[in-house]
Amino acid sequence: MENILLMSNNVDFTSNPKKVFWQFTTPLILLTLFEAGYSFVDVFWVSQMDPKSFFAIGVAVPIVVLIISFGRSLGIGTNSIMSWELGENDLNASYNSLLHGIVACLVSSVIIMFSIFFLDDILMLVGAASSMDLSMQYLTPMILCPFVLIFSNFFTNTLHAEGNSKIPTIMLILTNVLNLLLDPIFIFVFGWGVSGASYATLLSSGVATVYLLYWYLSGKSEIPINFRYFKPGIVYEIFTVAFPNFLMDSLWCITILFFNRILIQQLGQIGVLLYSSASKIQSVIIAHQKAFSRGLISICGHLYGANKIEELKDLYHYVLKITISISIISTVIFFFIRDYGFASFSVTGVPESVFYIALAGIVIVPFRGISAVTEKMLDGMGKSFYELLLTLGGIIYQISLVNLLAPIFDQGVCVLLGILIGEVTLAILYYIMLKYFIKKSENNIASSAGA
Repeated sequence: MENILLMSNNVDFTSNPKKVFWQFTTPLILLTLFEAGYSFVDVFWVSQMDPKSFFAIGVAVPIVVLIISFGRSLGIGTNSIMSWELGENDLNASYNSLLHGIVACLVSSVIIMFSIFFLDDILMLVGAASSMDLSMQYLTPMILCPFVLIFSNFFTNTLHAEGNSKIPTIMLILTNVLNLLLDPIFIFVFGWGVSGASYATLLSSGVATVYLLYWYLSGKSEIPINFRYFKPGIVYEIFTVAFPNFLMDSLWCITILFFNRILIQQLGQIGVLLYSSASKIQSVIIAHQKAFSRGLISICGHLYGANKIEELKDLYHYVLKITISISIISTVIFFFIRDYGFASFSVTGVPESVFYIALAGIVIVPFRGISAVTEKMLDGMGKSFYELLLTLGGIIYQISLVNLLAPIFDQGVCVLLGILIGEVTLAILYYIMLKYFIKKSENNIASSAGA
């Protein structure tokens, strides 16, 4: 639908793709920075309490990401189906798709709520035995009220289907600011500790959910919520798109949980603290990568559809150079302000060798930039299935590497080396795969021209 909206505004994707790229990505950079800030907030405030609370949230965050992924993935799946139907001017089918997405979110919420009976077993499995009570305090409210996190992410994506990016952006910024204000009040003023961080997240997301639901029910949306349009039978199509996205999120979360377990074995709680801190700092550093890759999908799709493969290659290498350059500059800048970065999470007084292990993890950023840009190029060319296979292979490869290196390298070095080698390998494979599909497209065009 993003394409439909832009076409209606007479945006020429193919004549000057570089110019259109910057039109797309400039506002997206601000959006991705706010997204990074949102994930930053809870961990920042809890880290001001004590290392034990920080550790408890560090091992719990991947589980929260999985809950959020239900809403995001179902939103993406519903968005795709709605976009196709709106493109065909089949409005009733689009209304029906939205309703099916809502039903899928409700079912997912019930399943997550039921998992509360297994939460202690899950936490034991991921190595949270030493912080069981605190992790339970943080996770229990979110697992009992998952629909708040799921629907806020779901509606954000479905509004994009009708070309409305303004409201989701405002809601994301509002949610982030509200969470930032509520965290210190709930954690310190009310004395609720780690559960206060959870309540702040739920309340801020709840405000966004209620407003987005109001937006639909009040008739402000072009696509109404009205069950008279409901006709069973489209959930499968939604899950066809949603499942690969959820699977990739799930696999990365499982990978993080595995790394946390290794770090606990080798370093104790400080390993998870450093890994959590480095991950949150990295999310800010790679904000431009997410913005560039998001903006690239639509332009890539138009160029690929118009058989402008040379322009496609030129744009890819242009964006790749910019992404890598900014990533390198960002990591260099962070190197000089590293003390302030880690100190913001109260991660101080750790052994120098261990500290630099966490710091060295930031060096991985440029390689992740190559993967981020290339995988979205594959999405734009309709090769998402191959992206999923490569991501799956990359995750298995990283976990295997860490397992092999764990008996040889201690102090968390095995995790760093496993991630570094895995990310470099994945970036190279992504690049080779994209070059293969571009070459194949060029050959197909040449064959068609020759015929």
